[in-house]
Amino acid sequence: MEKFNTLHYVLAVLKAYKIKYLVGSPGSQNSTFNYLVQEDPQFKCYSVVDERSAVYVACGIAAESQEPVVVTCTGATSARNYDSGLTEAYYSEIPIIALTFYNPYSNQFSMSPQYTDRSVSSNDIKAISVHLPEIQSEKDKRFVLTSLNAALSRAKYNNVPVHINCPSAYDYSIKSLPQDIWTTEYYFNNFTELKGILKDKKIGIFIGRHRKFTKEEENVISNFAQSYDAVVFCEHMSNYHGKNKILISRFRLMNNPSLRPEIILDLGGISCIYNNGGLLKNADYWSVVENFKYSAREEQKMLKLLNGRITTIFSQLANSGNNKQKYYEILMKANNEIEFKEFPISTILTVQQLAENIPNDSSLHLAILNAVNACGFFNLPENVDVICNAGGFGIDGPISTVVGQSLVNPNKKCFCISGDLAFFYDMNILGNRHINKNLRIIVVNNNQGFIMRTDTRIENNAGEKTGVLICAANHYKNGAKGWAESCDFEYMCAKTKDEFLSKIKDFCNKDYNKPVLFEVFTNTEAEKESIRLLFGYCSPNITRKKLSKLEKIFSIKNEYGQLGKHKVIRFLGAKIKIKRKWKSEKNK
Repeated sequence: MEKFNTLHYVLAVLKAYKIKYLVGSPGSQNSTFNYLVQEDPQFKCYSVVDERSAVYVACGIAAESQEPVVVTCTGATSARNYDSGLTEAYYSEIPIIALTFYNPYSNQFSMSPQYTDRSVSSNDIKAISVHLPEIQSEKDKRFVLTSLNAALSRAKYNNVPVHINCPSAYDYSIKSLPQDIWTTEYYFNNFTELKGILKDKKIGIFIGRHRKFTKEEENVISNFAQSYDAVVFCEHMSNYHGKNKILISRFRLMNNPSLRPEIILDLGGISCIYNNGGLLKNADYWSVVENFKYSAREEQKMLKLLNGRITTIFSQLANSGNNKQKYYEILMKANNEIEFKEFPISTILTVQQLAENIPNDSSLHLAILNAVNACGFFNLPENVDVICNAGGFGIDGPISTVVGQSLVNPNKKCFCISGDLAFFYDMNILGNRHINKNLRIIVVNNNQGFIMRTDTRIENNAGEKTGVLICAANHYKNGAKGWAESCDFEYMCAKTKDEFLSKIKDFCNKDYNKPVLFEVFTNTEAEKESIRLLFGYCSPNITRKKLSKLEKIFSIKNEYGQLGKHKVIRFLGAKIKIKRKWKSEKNK
């Protein structure tokens, strides 16, 4: 079996996009590529020594043929000579594919001859620039294929110049090209032709972080989902309040590969949920965008990119007949079977009770990862808008952001749930004069950055020693009371579960004459126990033979009893025994 390198994948994907025109300049780094294309009958090749002229020749070919054209050069200063011609291509919207080659054994620190840094270039010479690594692993290959599709699809369908930087290889003996490639098709105006592919499939819509949908957008997505009995997989930051909605984190708890969709239509931005339970695995992946942005979630094989307004795309794709799959019905049945045991006082309990008591028409800000993760398992009222600073997704600014939200509509309650580190990091804003009484802040004070302790790679090695630097324990020992009261906040606190449950309803619904800060004190063991209870959930009507996804994410070890009646998982140092229900038992 032949071993293929990055150069071979570049050539294979170029052929798959039916690129045929090439203008090549001489050199060593691109010598193998030049040799392979000159021997391939698909390519019509032209030789131009001067790279400055080569791009303009390519512009002429592209303008006349109305097809993308490849220009290729070696290392050193050769690519610098492309700038003038690529500038022309950029402003004239000419699809030039600048394919440059570099020596993979040289870098900015190696004092290698003919090395030039191509990581930065002028904005107006290309629409996209991708740097390809040498392929050493399956992960490298996925990245190379995603990058190639991102660049070549833009050139072919958007008529823009693009840049691909490829490592050189001296392998003239190749007799075939890799077959494990894929290409992305673009759709612009007419989406109805795709309806035949969707018919009778298990369809999912994945919505990541998203601005508030308009009512019209929400209606067309709802109508589409209902017409196929499709499922809209959401996180709270998607701000989707339409039909057929199921939370991604709850799907993760179902842990059943047979429930995964066959086709996924992906829209929205970054997902704040780090693990989606294999939701995208093995599904045909379609991306829905309005700005031609090429982003493949988890480097999925993006088979189709649908560019247009949400209202246009989903209204054209809606099913006019009956769909054989009862996908949403099946998933909703499994979703309704999820029941949790009572949690001790913890982040998870706090979020669960906030979700149950938060009033309609409120806003909720989730401050960084622990609050986001916990909230993902609990349904909120359908008209509560949720945001999180997930663009940079750092510790900065959650309290300041919710203060900004609260200023827009003084009659709308604005809630925030934050851990202690994030709160104290951003607490100065509470002294600002623009603070309204509609502001409600919960601080879960577990005396550390607890999210790091949920990572068994850290916890199993460092344990309590994480408090020194990793989790930053034992800061702000007196809590938030002094600061809150000095800023004229109503201060509440809870140190026991009963105390918390007795106050949470008032915190959410009572009218106060000042903003409110509710500090909930928890500890490490209670936080760990809540996680054990959350992931120890097992639906009585769903058969599981393994919990592989949990194993991968949380490093859980499996132990099977001799009769196979129970499964024991180890998580954060505790054993959880789960009764397993076999298919033979289900059918009795």
